[in-house]
Amino acid sequence: MIKVILTILIGLAGGLAIGASITAFFVVLGVTANIIKWSKKEDYLIFFQISLVVGALLSCLVYFFDFTVKHFEFLTIPLGLLIGIFVGTIISALTETLDIITVAVNKLRIKKWVYLIVIVILLGKIIGSLIFFLIPGFF
Repeated sequence: MIKVILTILIGLAGGLAIGASITAFFVVLGVTANIIKWSKKEDYLIFFQISLVVGALLSCLVYFFDFTVKHFEFLTIPLGLLIGIFVGTIISALTETLDIITVAVNKLRIKKWVYLIVIVILLGKIIGSLIFFLIPGFF
C-alpha cells in the first residue's frame, strides 16, 4: 500500500514540476501575452487563462487515465484540428516572441512579405508533421 501511495505522490510531483516549468517557460517568453496581443481581445483575458489551465488539466487526465478515442471515432478529426490549432498558435507565438521573424524582416528588408513567411513556416510544420506521422518508418 505504501508503494502505491509513494508511486502516486512521485507521479504527481513529477507532473507538477513539468507543468510548472512549461508554464514558467511560456510566461518568461511572453507567449500567452503575444497570443492575447495578436487576437486584440483583451476583454477575453480570463477566457484565455481558463482555457490554458483547463487544457493542461485535460491533457494530464488523458495521459493519467490512458484515455483513447476507440469508442469515440467521431471525435478524432475535431480533436486533431483543435490540437493542431493549439500547436500552431504556440509555435507562432514562440517564434514571434523570440523575434526571429522580425530580425529577418529588418535585415532582408521584406516587410511586405512577413505574413507570407509566417504562413509558409506554419505550412511547413504541418506538412512535416503529417509526413512524419502518416508515413510508417519515415524519420
